[in-house]
Amino acid sequence: MRRPVSLLVVTLVLLTAAILFYRIIWLDYPVLPVAKGQAWQLLVNVYLTAEGEESTFTLGLPSEHTGKMVVEERVVSSAYTFNTQKNGPNRFGIWSKSGHNGPDEITYRAMIHAKPRRGVITQSPLLSPYPPAMGRDEWKVAETVARRWQALTPLARFNAVASVLKGSDPRVSRSGEAAFRQWNVVQGRHERTDAALTLLRASDLPARAVEGLQLVEGVQTKPMRWIEVWTGRTWNNLNAETGEIYPASEALLPLAVDGMPIARVTGAVLSDIRWTVSRQIVTEWKLLYERIARSAHFLDRWSLLQLPPEFQGTFRILLLVPIGALIISVMRNVIGFPTFGIFMPMLIALAFRSTGTVYGIAIFCGVLLVGFAMRSFLDKLHLLLVPRLSVILTLVIACFVVLALLGNKIGLREFMAVGLIPFVILTMTIERFFILVEESGVREAMLTSAGSVAVALVTYAIISWEPLQLTFFVYPELILVVAALQVLLGRYTGYRLSELIRFRSLGGAS
Repeated sequence: MRRPVSLLVVTLVLLTAAILFYRIIWLDYPVLPVAKGQAWQLLVNVYLTAEGEESTFTLGLPSEHTGKMVVEERVVSSAYTFNTQKNGPNRFGIWSKSGHNGPDEITYRAMIHAKPRRGVITQSPLLSPYPPAMGRDEWKVAETVARRWQALTPLARFNAVASVLKGSDPRVSRSGEAAFRQWNVVQGRHERTDAALTLLRASDLPARAVEGLQLVEGVQTKPMRWIEVWTGRTWNNLNAETGEIYPASEALLPLAVDGMPIARVTGAVLSDIRWTVSRQIVTEWKLLYERIARSAHFLDRWSLLQLPPEFQGTFRILLLVPIGALIISVMRNVIGFPTFGIFMPMLIALAFRSTGTVYGIAIFCGVLLVGFAMRSFLDKLHLLLVPRLSVILTLVIACFVVLALLGNKIGLREFMAVGLIPFVILTMTIERFFILVEESGVREAMLTSAGSVAVALVTYAIISWEPLQLTFFVYPELILVVAALQVLLGRYTGYRLSELIRFRSLGGAS
């Protein structure tokens, strides 16, 4: 029997290694699909009411002109048709409909990878014209002020403009005070953005007005405004109101560039618009999602990434169940933890994902004790096995209902998630707990319950580990290695660790 077992284990391991090698070397899969950068999820909720025969809503969408990568996008709108349109560096989503009037909701969701991309811009952009709101005389005033730093590098000129906007330029001399006084008058008559763009244009610095969002977790109801300035190698961000230069680490998301409005609506009334930003885990498989979805390779066509998104989360957990079973087998057969079988700890561990460990253990112990009390009462009635289990099952369901109602009253979601606890397994556990108390005593029954909870906690920690979930989701062939380890464990006939500790005194006596 040893040789067939060895051949099976070696075959499973070699087959897994061959598939992994092919994915990584030929298909350019990541070695470990773990977090490599920072990602944000953008959720936009738009509420509008159509008033004409035709209505159109235009919204600035994230694009990749500044190095941010849009990993995936989803749009939900019941009555509107959706299209995208490119306009220079801008990318707009256009929702349109004709027909019935009334309120509608539009939802846009995108995952944005904030990792800078190399080679996004290869040459200097052209200078933009002066803002239309500024007259020729005002151009001359700006050029007079900017003449003082024309010999400097683009970055030094940018810093000088920022200092003027702050009102603290160190280059102002007595002879130049008149020009700066004239500029202050010009600046006071116009919007700060137009004034800043005028001074940047006079300084021969390409610049453009931007509307967008700050990438911080929370809900934003009004977009930010700033100016992007080209300083020779990259775009720098400037606050036109204060003259503050945003550091490179400042996470800003441009949505509308070159003075384009971030949202426009015709034939309807825009009631409300909200941008919700939340931090997300960045993984290599997320970044490769679009490529795999369009790939013609056999393994890519049969990848779990091809599943609808609503099912992918289920399989991320399901693929770790064999590892959980392996861990339970090790803790039972090698370490010697007493448990109520193998399925009960595994299913309880899966339920912990919704109830949490603290509330999950409390619910499990509470229902177990109530069920034990009912089982002790039923023992006096001398019921047959199947009817007795039916009564215990009914009691377990009743406990779940009471906990759910209590959780709803006190606002505790964990109590309302008790329906995910496997009630059939819990029913059988109550029966086995009662029999164990009758046959081996309360102490043995409590030790077995404690062992089951401990194994469930370890299993929960394993199946909830995000990097492991992603690795098995991208490389599902790894479960063949798990199967090989399970086969090897099935051939283990040595002592359990608990037995060595229990009988250590006998070993010393010999």
